[in-house]
Amino acid sequence: MATEKTVFDAWLAGAELPYDLLIPLLHEFGGADAVFSAWKKREEHPLFKAVPPACRKRMNETASEESLRGYRDLAQTHGIQSVTILEEAFPHCLRDLPDPPGVLFFRGNPQVLKAEKPAAMVGSRSASWNGLKAAERIAEGLSRAGVTVISGLALGIDAASHKGCLKGGSPTVAVMGGGLDKVYPPQNEGLMNDILKAGGLLISEYAPGVRPSSYHFPYRNRIISGLADAVILMEAKVRSGSMTTVGHALRQGKEVFAYPGDPVSPLSEANRLLLREGARYFTEAKDVLEDMNWLDNLSYVGQNIECSPKTVPDDPSERAVYLALEKGNLGFDELIAATGLTSSALMSTLTVMQIRKTVEILPGKRYQLVRK
Repeated sequence: MATEKTVFDAWLAGAELPYDLLIPLLHEFGGADAVFSAWKKREEHPLFKAVPPACRKRMNETASEESLRGYRDLAQTHGIQSVTILEEAFPHCLRDLPDPPGVLFFRGNPQVLKAEKPAAMVGSRSASWNGLKAAERIAEGLSRAGVTVISGLALGIDAASHKGCLKGGSPTVAVMGGGLDKVYPPQNEGLMNDILKAGGLLISEYAPGVRPSSYHFPYRNRIISGLADAVILMEAKVRSGSMTTVGHALRQGKEVFAYPGDPVSPLSEANRLLLREGARYFTEAKDVLEDMNWLDNLSYVGQNIECSPKTVPDDPSERAVYLALEKGNLGFDELIAATGLTSSALMSTLTVMQIRKTVEILPGKRYQLVRK
């Protein structure tokens, strides 16, 4: 059941005040209910004078009993609760954002936000078939290792990431760009219900009844990256909402991973740019798990061991390099002599083995096996 606190939080958040006014109001009065009381009494206060005209209009229009009843009905019908930045339950990872939300609304299990391995997965709404399949596969692999996948419940990569996480058995978090009483887009209503049934969470800084808007989503993306320790870009153009999430992640000091995707597709142009600029390269869930030091799930530890240098590679060229380096580190020319490979074939093989973290390069351009 919704509390009266949620009703007043919805009234204040529904005005869509700038964060640098909303948060001081909460601190000054001690909560949205006290702000409401002072506003209704037309108290003079310096912070009230700073309220922009459009926000002032919304606060006046929704301060009636009828409007409050509407918030109450929506919250109770959909099981929506709220938390403000004043409360201990507010996610600590969002407190430190340059522009933190003052109020958050949620449906589902808020304990999911305490996950030890949170990763955001983002990408194009109009993703390719290969991109969708890769997102679902990687999200499932992460989920099986106990990673909570965070995304935006949009069509395309978002939906595929949520579905993959559900397949893997871990709860998933959807950060939405409007009120939690309606799903956007409507096609994802079934997925939204699946998220809630599986113990996941829907979260938004927008009050019940607030419709999704185009300007909400880029701003919403700072919460997606803020809740995560790693942000994974699956497939996107350079000019896209996904890149705004990456931008937020970089400013927040989060790890950014980029899937290589199709090397000639315009849908992967952002991925190529990020990889050139130093984003982490990955092709499998275990790559992310290794880089984030999250590889403590037994099934994945087993896979990691199978991929380690203790197992001779099946590929003939990689096998030749492995057997040559098993005796000790070698230079490039020494490897040519030891393996019988051409210069171009050896370079290609060494590149693949470095990506797989089977081989590492030493000072003086010598190569050795990675001992795990």
